[in-house]
Amino acid sequence: MYLKDKIKLAKQTGQRTVHVFSNDSKTFSAMTFRLSFDNDIMQDSFLFDVEKSYKSMLMQNIIGKVIDLAKLDVPVILIGEIGTGKKRIAQLMHENSSRSSHPFYSFYCLDLTDEEYEEAFREQLLFKDDHFVLKYNVIEKSSNGILYLDQFSELPGDLMINVLKSFQKGTEQLFRYNETAKPRLILSVNMESYAKLVNTSNWKLILGMLNPQVIMIPPLRERKEDIPLLINSFIRELKSKSNKFSELSISDDALNACNSYSWPGNMRQLNNALLQGAVLSHGKTIESHHFPFSMNWKLPYKLGRNI
Repeated sequence: MYLKDKIKLAKQTGQRTVHVFSNDSKTFSAMTFRLSFDNDIMQDSFLFDVEKSYKSMLMQNIIGKVIDLAKLDVPVILIGEIGTGKKRIAQLMHENSSRSSHPFYSFYCLDLTDEEYEEAFREQLLFKDDHFVLKYNVIEKSSNGILYLDQFSELPGDLMINVLKSFQKGTEQLFRYNETAKPRLILSVNMESYAKLVNTSNWKLILGMLNPQVIMIPPLRERKEDIPLLINSFIRELKSKSNKFSELSISDDALNACNSYSWPGNMRQLNNALLQGAVLSHGKTIESHHFPFSMNWKLPYKLGRNI
């Protein structure tokens, strides 16, 4: 269905969002438009564009799978190196699901203490309006929506299982008579931690408890054809956010440096490098010497005093 047909249908049915996907031999784009209706005049504004576009077949296949899984409403585990965009993928899944009008609640699990776990996931018996009520902090904040457990793999093994057990117990108690209010669970797992976790009994327990769909997100070094598109997207975003970047561009030399670099920190590192380049170039043309030192130094490099 073409965009104009989707907009026409949305107007007839009172729908507030329209999802648009294009898939050709060169790029894959996933976009969502929010619509506003005023006296039969409909205006559309760009709302969501996951990483703007991807050229690599790897990411085309993954985005296609994400769009399909968005409609299944099952638990999902996202596995990838730090900075590969796991949270962005989870947000895309949320935006394209029946839960898009409900919360996307992200809970950061790194360095979670026992006290924080108790407060977030364990039942709290409170006295309210002359009677006791049972409260589950994080679960209720994500009711009807998505509960995204960021850096879940960095929890100690026993705490991983306790969190999932508390989630299951809490949803059973809170939503016993309203299953649709139960939040959808998405877990973020870092690749290094996954390599250690995959052969443990805890991993088998997690799979048994959730019966999830698992998506592996490739690192940026394995899909370098996406780099120019990601750079252009980030530059457009900077231009739209600040007038001081209105003339921002990137030189061929700097673009080649980006294509040649291995990006161990993936898209997060790329964005940080471009932001530094934008600042040091004073919003003009980013050159390779504007990038962080780690991208520019050459071996052999002599430490200590130069003689």
